[in-house]
Amino acid sequence: MIKHKAHHSGSLNLNWQSTLSIGTRVVVGIDAITKLTDILMQIDAGKNILLLHQSKLFAEQIDHIRNSLHAKDVSLHNLEISDGEECKSVNELIKIWGVLYELKFSRQDTIIAFGGGTVSDIGGFAASTYLRGINLVVIPTTLLAQVDAAIGGKTGINFNSGKNLIGNYCFAKAIIVDTNTLACLPKKQFVSGLAEIIKYSFLEKTIASETEYLQGPRSLLSILLDNAPDLSWDNELLSGIIIACIKMKLAIVATDPQEKALRRCLNLGHTLGHALESVSKFDLSHGEAVAIGMAFAFQMAVLRGQIGEADKHRALGLIEAAGLPTTIPKGLKVEALLDSMFLDKKREGEGIKMVLPRNDLGIVEYKELIKKSDIEITLAKFNRQESLNP
Repeated sequence: MIKHKAHHSGSLNLNWQSTLSIGTRVVVGIDAITKLTDILMQIDAGKNILLLHQSKLFAEQIDHIRNSLHAKDVSLHNLEISDGEECKSVNELIKIWGVLYELKFSRQDTIIAFGGGTVSDIGGFAASTYLRGINLVVIPTTLLAQVDAAIGGKTGINFNSGKNLIGNYCFAKAIIVDTNTLACLPKKQFVSGLAEIIKYSFLEKTIASETEYLQGPRSLLSILLDNAPDLSWDNELLSGIIIACIKMKLAIVATDPQEKALRRCLNLGHTLGHALESVSKFDLSHGEAVAIGMAFAFQMAVLRGQIGEADKHRALGLIEAAGLPTTIPKGLKVEALLDSMFLDKKREGEGIKMVLPRNDLGIVEYKELIKKSDIEITLAKFNRQESLNP
């Protein structure tokens, strides 16, 4: 289990460290990347390190890593991979394996995945499969990756038109969250990350009831309802919010590392969300797609009598206040979305185990199988609405 019981209060500029029983060291804070060299020494990361990244956006940080490792007599090798979802392909994976082979990497050596969630996804998959497993260190640089995508050990690549259809679990030796990297994010990417933060606020009561996570004196939901329009990378509340989300994710992973039960709740909004990404050919960002997916989940919960209209409108008001969409963009066909949803790994026969709000904001049901016919009817109604939060 987690060594530190989790709580949050929206505190300012927090720095935090914890270690999971599965061996993952987590470090969060301003300039946390300066701790990388010491952490690599502590986890016995080997003499060869492959740094995966997508662009030269963080050239200063990459130079710092190179210089600090050179002083420790460690060989650092850079590999720039494709931008965005394009990097999560079989061809890109083969390229990484080829570099590891040419550099004669051993099981004691390490991949550092430096970037957003797509980098940690493919970096983790490569690390878990080469030689049946080499070391992985993750340095997430986007808000979405810092609160969710890089936390918890999931890896994956896209296959044909399906997102994350091929993947496994690879628990990193260390995760280093440097909040300074958020200063470089375009607004669209920052807002995309807010969708995952909002998701955690809709799960917090369920997580607190089923794990060692301790909800603070103010819920994450209440903090977001008061502050969502003003959140930016330099907002004094953001560090505390990021740490709260990470603690929730770690509490879930410690309880259910391979998504047999509770971890399914993290899929709130993702069933339709992944379909929206695929059908839009990733014109929608992950956060935008998940935001629409959460709106759909609330709509389905209302129609099933699981939650009231007032709570739905509060939830959708929060999503919209953060600058995220709540309706399906025109031009995306319901039939195509439904077909894509039933490629989802959570499908079971003619149904999908969807995560739906129940009783109160912060509580979800994650075990119930929803019939395809019910999903189809609700999706058609949902698509006809101009706004779910008048």
